[in-house]
This record gives sequence, C-alpha cells and structure tokens, in this order.
Amino acid sequence: MKVSNRIKKSVLLSAVGLSFSFCPNLAGQAQGPAEKLVGGEWLAANLAHENIRIIDTRMDIRDYWQAHLPGALYLDTDLLRWPDQGVPGKLMPLEALALLLGQMGIGERTLVIAYYDKNGYPPFFLLWALEYISHEEFALLEDGIERWRTEGRQMTQDYPKIKPVSFRLPGKPKAGIRASLEDVVKEMKAGAVLIDVRPEDLFKGEKGAWKRKGHIKGAISHPWAMDLGGDGAWKPKDELLAVYAKQGVTPDKKIILYCGQGQMAAFTYFSLKHRLGFPNVKVYDGGFSEWSAREDLPVESAK
Repeated sequence: MKVSNRIKKSVLLSAVGLSFSFCPNLAGQAQGPAEKLVGGEWLAANLAHENIRIIDTRMDIRDYWQAHLPGALYLDTDLLRWPDQGVPGKLMPLEALALLLGQMGIGERTLVIAYYDKNGYPPFFLLWALEYISHEEFALLEDGIERWRTEGRQMTQDYPKIKPVSFRLPGKPKAGIRASLEDVVKEMKAGAVLIDVRPEDLFKGEKGAWKRKGHIKGAISHPWAMDLGGDGAWKPKDELLAVYAKQGVTPDKKIILYCGQGQMAAFTYFSLKHRLGFPNVKVYDGGFSEWSAREDLPVESAK
C-alpha cells in the first residue's frame, strides 16, 4: 500500500493532541510517490485521527444513508458549482468555499480524503478546488468504497460529530491550474493543447443540450473514462502515457482541459497532474457551457 510523503507529513505535523502510539504507525508506512492516493489499509488504521476528514461524494445521498465509511461526511459536489455572471456551474466564490469547508470541520491542516463508488469523477472537482486554494493536504481513496467493501472493512450508518472551524483562505489562489475563457483563447494561440474530456458523442455534436453542439474549435477528444480500465481502475501509467503521446499530449506541453462544467475535466487533471506528473495542466471550469453560449467563439462538430 502506497502513501505519499506529503500525506504522511500532513498527518504527523498536524497531530496536536494525538496519542504518541499513533506516530510510529505512520512513520512505519512504506514510502510512496506523491500521487495523492491512499489505500484502505492505511485509512482503516487511521480512521480515528482527529485531523483527517473523509468525504463521501457519491451522487445519490441514499447510498450514504445506507452505509458509508466511519467518520465520513456526505458532500454533493454539485454544491461547489455556482453561477457566475449568468454562466452556470463554475467554481463557487472562494469565500463561500471557505465557509463550507469550515462547517465541515476542515481547517488549513486537515487531511481531506474523498471517495466515490470506485474512480468516478465526482470527487475530483473537490480535490481540484482544494488545490486551487492552496490546500495541498488532500487525497483520493484508491478504488473507492467498492474496494473498501471487498476488503471487508468497517461500514456504518452513523453520522460523524463535527465541530465547525474557521478556514482561512490564502492571499491568492494557486496560479497555473485554472483557466478562464480569455486564458483559453490566448493560450491556444500560443500553442497550448486543448482537450475535451466529455464522451465522444458530445464532442462530435451528436448529442448535447447546449445551444450549439460540438466542441471548441481546435480541441482534441480524450474522454475522461479512457484513463480507466474495464474494472474501473486506472490503466497502467505506461499505457496512459503512450495513449496521450499518440495524441500529442506530452509533459512538455501546456494543457487545458474542459468538459461541460468542470467535473470531468477535474478527473483528467488529477490523472495527468498527480498520476502521470504532467507539470502544466489547467481546468477551464466554464467549459463548453460558457464557450458555446458565445456566438462570437468558434464551435466545430462532426455534422
């Protein structure tokens, strides 16, 4: 089981009031790359740590009611997306995000661990939003609640007792991971690679509820689910790198990702940035919803 050095450091440094016996267990974990992933074995051993907050992001709250990880809070990640000047679904104002995090008992040193059924896209918009506000202490439960269940680990229907805290925002959000519409126009002219991560039928314009169907002119198609195998687990890294390279997507390129409103793009951001180590990746969270509504901006389709 792999645990990143950053994650271990987060827990160790923030362990004010933590029992001494806990620290040797963490220190004894195997070294691993900073991939922002934790496994069930490590999490099960650290469930009681007061500075870990587990977030259940499954789409149907009834799944949470029926059973969830001990200590897990439920969050519908659609709540993170607010209208911005009439455009639906962009990242909520950062002050509101800070208030939400504080109400969930998440402070600046809290390690946030999100999970889904397996590796679906809902948790990733939350993780990307945390990174955007420079809260680097976050991780994904690898293979989600499905693997947790398969391994026979503890489940509950009890709600956690949460003490709200004050979450302080940084002076400025993290640069280089979020793109505006203007950024997309400018950076594409400078040679950035624009990737549409929606399903291919939306890219081609065969389906879609937008006023104009298709994709942003100049974008390439790489549906987010292409990074997962038939079992829902991530494909091997060498396979992913080969597929991306075949499309001209390599670590030396500046990359902008978009979908309809940011959630699928946030999955591929995590895949490229934290699984494969690509350094220059941004999410355009306005996405095709914003772009397609502007008649002056070019849209292409297969029709």
